Amino acid sequence: MLRKILAALLALVLTAAPAALGESGQIAEMEARIAELEAENAQLRELLSQEETGRLVAARFDGGIVTVQDAAAAYDSQAYYYEMLGLDPDEYDAIIKDEVLRSLVEDAILVLKAQELGVYEPSDAEEEEIRRSAQQSLDEMIDYYLPYQADPDLSDEENRAAVEQYLAGEGTTLESLMESQRVQAWRDRLYQAATADFSFSGEDMRAYYEQACATAQMEYTADLQNYESDRINGASVLWNPEGYRRVKRLLIPFSDEDAARMDELTALLEGTTDQDVVGEALTEMDEIYATLDATVEEVLGRVAAGEDFDLLIDEYGADPYMASGVGREEGYYVCTYTTMLDPELVNTAMNLQQPGDVSDPVECADGVYILRYEADVEPGAVDYETFLADEEMRESIAENARREYYNDVVEQWIAEANVEYFPENF
Repeated sequence: MLRKILAALLALVLTAAPAALGESGQIAEMEARIAELEAENAQLRELLSQEETGRLVAARFDGGIVTVQDAAAAYDSQAYYYEMLGLDPDEYDAIIKDEVLRSLVEDAILVLKAQELGVYEPSDAEEEEIRRSAQQSLDEMIDYYLPYQADPDLSDEENRAAVEQYLAGEGTTLESLMESQRVQAWRDRLYQAATADFSFSGEDMRAYYEQACATAQMEYTADLQNYESDRINGASVLWNPEGYRRVKRLLIPFSDEDAARMDELTALLEGTTDQDVVGEALTEMDEIYATLDATVEEVLGRVAAGEDFDLLIDEYGADPYMASGVGREEGYYVCTYTTMLDPELVNTAMNLQQPGDVSDPVECADGVYILRYEADVEPGAVDYETFLADEEMRESIAENARREYYNDVVEQWIAEANVEYFPENF
């Protein structure tokens, strides 16, 4: 409709020309009319542009657009994800559209910036490495599926080709893997280029340390479980609540056969009130615990002789947490109010009088364990020198700051792109 109006106006300009153009008054009047029509023409072109936008564009920005087609496809994918979470996409329609459009716009702007900075296209060497890595990934996938899909009547080469065809049907091909790696590669190069001027000084590190200590104090004071979870997971901890101590556990396990029988007896006790059955089950459980007596006495004798408790854990212990990582180095962090550990372990740990003390044997569902009181945990903030001595923590902090710097740069790019969103178009 707008195109027809525009054409009619242009025709009017041609048919309205006077017979005697030499008259200055008529010429001035014609020029004024032409100016009016040109202004109307510009307005109509803007309306036409808006009409096209209404049909085809979900978002636009300086340098590009997001089409309704792309937005709709991304919307369907995100809506499916919401369904998998048990949420009704119709109830979250506006949120999903916002997520989709912002993500697509950011991706498009990053592509433009990568091209502008000359880091979008891989070098020949990078492309070759991408091909090699993608082929390796594909071969590993084929090797994984081959035992499940191999046909004994086919050759190995034919079976591999069949698995490769199956993966292609699922959308995984050498080219799809290469494209995925290309995308990650240019994103990595853009990250490096955008953060080339980033610096993280000693003053920045000190400021981060002070802020992190304050945040940790607030979080751990509000909920000690946050502290204990961080300790168990080996996270960096910069502030310690009061009343904690470290203990290590040497767990002497049942044999596999006895462990299975203990599970059966435990289930039996949970499902009966017959006192005769209960008595027989408890007697049998005592007999199973008794099979560990000799090992327990041997361990206690070696502890009393001053042997290294860590080495005894290595030799006798079956607690997986004590085998490596923070458990092996530091043990369990325990206080009177600990909720993440078995109450009996907590009580046993807190009843030990001083570092170096070793508990009596304690029966548990997995066998018998012995605790050693390692040390008290100094409450309050970890001192700055100790903080600086942790190279892994320093590198992690600096990289986090660099990532925040990059995110700020990306937000600035988006702000400068004059983005317009049209969620109503799809």
